[in-house]
Amino acid sequence: MTKRTAILHAATHAFATRGFNETSTTGLSDMTGVAEGTVFYHFGNKEKLFLAVLDHVRREFEREFAGYLENADTGSGLSMLEEAAIFYLRLAEEKQELFLLLHRSDAYELSRTNEQCRAELEKIFNCLVGVFEGALERGQRDGSVAQMPTHRMALLVFNMVDGLVRLRDSGLYEAGAMYPDVLSACRKLAAPVDQVE
Repeated sequence: MTKRTAILHAATHAFATRGFNETSTTGLSDMTGVAEGTVFYHFGNKEKLFLAVLDHVRREFEREFAGYLENADTGSGLSMLEEAAIFYLRLAEEKQELFLLLHRSDAYELSRTNEQCRAELEKIFNCLVGVFEGALERGQRDGSVAQMPTHRMALLVFNMVDGLVRLRDSGLYEAGAMYPDVLSACRKLAAPVDQVE
């Protein structure tokens, strides 16, 4: 692992668990065993390092979703929507740190004043929402999904599924028990009226 990669991984962990303000370049230097100047050499400053972390998160999600889509079932769009929701929930368990990072307010606060941060967040969410939108479009072609604006419906489905991940991460609720309910709600929301059970 290169020093740059080690710093990036340590920063991802620190920003996800401690937040942007509580993460210092000195702490990252200690975590990785590199000089603090090495952090600045590779990333310039903490804000640029945070942007590099967001870029890393986006690339990781794109890689995961590309692999998912390559192996996705060739059934109906509605079944693909359900599979995408299941995949998203599984990915949120496997990559919990990345989701914790996205669920913190740090990136959104920075995006108010930093256009590059805003652009990175938009790319991340376009990737996450895009998999649901693709399933809905497929479902409209095969008749398993109602005719509706797919992007808006994809945002609704995404918010239901991601909301469950947020509940899980809060530790206040047993979110796992609600997985079947969310899948059922996605199905009912997307299916044509005459096909809703």
